Amino acid sequence: MALAFARMLCIGAALCGATSCNSALVHGLATAFEDAPDPAPWNYLPLADYSFSPPPGSELSLLDIYAPAFVIEEGEAEWNRIGTPTLARGVWCERARVDPARPALYAEARTERVGSQEVYELLYRVHFEQFAPSWTTLFSLHRNAGLLVIVTLDRATLVPLLVSTVHTCGCWLAVQPTAALAPEALPADWPAQELVLAGEHLAARLPVPGKGQRLVVFLRSRSHRVHDVRVGEPGLASPLVLPLRDMRELRRLAIAGTDGETGSFFYERGYLRGYVRGAWAPLEGLTLGLLTFDPRLGMDRDFGDPAETGARFFTALAPWKRESSRLDRFGCALGELGFRLDAFGPE
Repeated sequence: MALAFARMLCIGAALCGATSCNSALVHGLATAFEDAPDPAPWNYLPLADYSFSPPPGSELSLLDIYAPAFVIEEGEAEWNRIGTPTLARGVWCERARVDPARPALYAEARTERVGSQEVYELLYRVHFEQFAPSWTTLFSLHRNAGLLVIVTLDRATLVPLLVSTVHTCGCWLAVQPTAALAPEALPADWPAQELVLAGEHLAARLPVPGKGQRLVVFLRSRSHRVHDVRVGEPGLASPLVLPLRDMRELRRLAIAGTDGETGSFFYERGYLRGYVRGAWAPLEGLTLGLLTFDPRLGMDRDFGDPAETGARFFTALAPWKRESSRLDRFGCALGELGFRLDAFGPE
């Protein structure tokens, strides 16, 4: 229970304003017990399917252009494979699971305002069958875990300004500006070289993708933590095709064993409305969750206006920061992180 002990030690720091569900202390204690990952990762290269063949310059075309590739440690293990959410009829309700044999990348484009600047938010979502049992995942162990990649584009120039990654439970948020963002918009204490986030080292600024280049997101084994984001020619060895699909499909999945019925990957009513079916993390929910007044803590959820989805997509552990850390209101969240909204925009 090293991870549980480590998390309890960091409660005080988290409640004082941390904007992540985890800490460097947790990561350090947990990874001390981890085996070295398989040096041969699996690679996923996004590919638009027929339904994602929009006219050039449209929002859907942008989703195709900026769709990230993924490189995952120990990809031969089922729990590390990107999969397709499925539903089956259970005794009381539909049961959700992620099929690791069928990869899928779900995407949608949204319009947002950051300060006085209008931006596009390109959202990409992947899900895994589960976190593998290990010291890094024991405390938050649950099924159907997911990851979001958010690419923020200047609406006038269509140049990416930010690349953000976060687990769909709201943990491990990393915001990486690109070279196109005006330096005046960065927080005053923004590092020159790298971001250190709970033991992972990410570039403090990313280059702007050029023609033929993609974002490539590198994930850890078992925990699916982002440990690197790069921009360049994909050049991946024997990549698996990652079909690009409409995010709305997650709310209308075919229910296996029925005559054409459909249902949502998310609970549709009650206290769990908007949360991923089967994604409760008991140890986290009954410890930190009760201490922070939300036993759903650590549970993956839908992304969007909670009036429509039923769930707030917040990233702060402290209860009084949850509203200001909602990523569906990205301008407010960036302000909470110290970005200067009055200077936000391309350089």
